[in-house]
Amino acid sequence: MELLPQEYGDYLHLSQLHPYTQHLEYRGENWYWIVCALNKEAVQTILYQTLFQLESITIKKKSQKIEIVQRNFSEITYQELMNHFYESDSSPYIQLHFMTPTAFKQKGRYLFYPDIRCIFQSLMNKYDSAVRDEIMVDEDTLEQLYESSQIIRYDLKSVSFELEGIKIPAFIGKITIKMYGTKTMTNFANMLFEFGEYSGVGIKTALGMGCIKKLNDRGRK
Repeated sequence: MELLPQEYGDYLHLSQLHPYTQHLEYRGENWYWIVCALNKEAVQTILYQTLFQLESITIKKKSQKIEIVQRNFSEITYQELMNHFYESDSSPYIQLHFMTPTAFKQKGRYLFYPDIRCIFQSLMNKYDSAVRDEIMVDEDTLEQLYESSQIIRYDLKSVSFELEGIKIPAFIGKITIKMYGTKTMTNFANMLFEFGEYSGVGIKTALGMGCIKKLNDRGRK
């Protein structure tokens, strides 16, 4: 945040729904810092103008300098996501892997299990935050998604996410959701979860929480 232009940084501080997410992944013997920008302004300001210019970062609490040895960039448009929604014949079985600690906040309390309504509501809110000229959040649609879905399998573990001395209760692991509604509703749910791979789900996604991966039938990406 301190590397960003002050005006944009101030805007992000005031915004409840951030147009970016980040998390860490350890693959093989290497750490990857994954930053997803969810609209053109975020891509330009956060990625191109700021992060792509860095040669290293410093973890202040440990006084540790981390060299950036490689950069990779990939992009998908909202139109490509929507085309998949209209053209695909998605499976009614959706497997999700919650890669980093995930939680929701409801009525001032932390909810640290995968409540389906909270999951869909979070994804729809994040979509609206990123795509400002479209409104997806609709109570009727949300209710249809909720009524048409059920968790039929899970392998979860409760964990905590430490933030400024506070331990936020959360969960990680895998679930399988079955969609019982129409083909349109099934495709829509699948599209939301594909978007969720970039937006994350739940609270504190800008700080590393809520990273999800949509798995294929074999349970692998």
